[in-house]
Amino acid sequence: MVNKLVFLISSVVFIMSAGASHAATRTNAPLEMAKIENPASEKACLEAFVSSKFSYAHRLCLSLARQGMRDAQLVTGLMYAFGEGTEKNATLAELWLNEAARNGSMEAKEMLNDIHLTDKKQK
Repeated sequence: MVNKLVFLISSVVFIMSAGASHAATRTNAPLEMAKIENPASEKACLEAFVSSKFSYAHRLCLSLARQGMRDAQLVTGLMYAFGEGTEKNATLAELWLNEAARNGSMEAKEMLNDIHLTDKKQK
């Protein structure tokens, strides 16, 4: 699980460094791209997460996740899943990871599968 998390974080940072500054938003229509007023905010969110500044990352990323930023939704879900920067909350973790997955995040889909497989093994 830790190796998977490191891979997910690396993937998100790589996406941001490649200049991916748009994320899908939730609508009933086909997925559309959100207009990001300040792509530097999303980069700051991800950098704070990678730098283990989780409380700061949570504040930044949660706000961006609510605006439909796919990578911020992924990171927010991960922080709730592992209790980093916020209290551990499986319900919110699943909500944000599902939202990121719905918006096209393959990393979120993989993480959801891992969480569900882990839950089944623990029962």
